[in-house]
Amino acid sequence: MKLNQQLNLKDILLSALKKSLSRSDYCVLILYENWESICGKEISKKTRPKTLYNNVLTVSVENSVLIFELGFIKEEFVKKINEFFSSANDGNLLLDKKISVRDIRFISE
Repeated sequence: MKLNQQLNLKDILLSALKKSLSRSDYCVLILYENWESICGKEISKKTRPKTLYNNVLTVSVENSVLIFELGFIKEEFVKKINEFFSSANDGNLLLDKKISVRDIRFISE
């Protein structure tokens, strides 16, 4: 890091949490932090990433009707999340290995 760069509190916290969280929990934290940019403002208000296990992301959803609707665009979400992780690996989100999601499981809150 260059001396003249300002330290961002968010970056400092993410760096510290990376050391204490499991890899999957850290990835969910990164997703949670960037969820609106990944899935859009309206959907992000009604959903939240919860867990990532065996490349399956569990997303908490506001209601069962939305679960049904999101099922139709699940593949689009998988693609957007994987594109996000791909760009995060090239960026500064501190991901040390390639992360990919192969499926999404929607659950009711």
